[in-house]
Amino acid sequence: MPLPPVPDFLTLTYRPDLHLLVVRWQRRISVAEMQQGYLVLLEYAVLHRCRHWLLDGRRRFNTDRDGAHWMLGTFLPQLQPRLQQRTYLAYLLAPVTLRDQDADAAFPPAAYFEGKPFLGERFVEEGEAIRWLQQQP
Repeated sequence: MPLPPVPDFLTLTYRPDLHLLVVRWQRRISVAEMQQGYLVLLEYAVLHRCRHWLLDGRRRFNTDRDGAHWMLGTFLPQLQPRLQQRTYLAYLLAPVTLRDQDADAAFPPAAYFEGKPFLGERFVEEGEAIRWLQQQP
């Protein structure tokens, strides 16, 4: 089955040297576009058997509760069956996003990830995010 095309609102690059997928959102997106982008990402992750993702949302600049609800209830539960092991998601965000109460409320607290087959963390510096990904099994 051929891979779906990468939508024009994101770039997706597999880094074999670091064994990670880098996704860069290119603009503000709708919830439907967010869903489309993550589903494409999952297909590329399965192809490369890659469970370490750098998700650059600095240009996207929007996180909302509907999108977060879909991520937690629909998307993230698909990772374990498709990738067979724990998946690590490093979110690269603009510093102002980390101070936004709505964005903060949309991202689950660290305790949420305990015992889950996926782990997410937020960063403002790309190097720090990559180092965190490389420290994960």
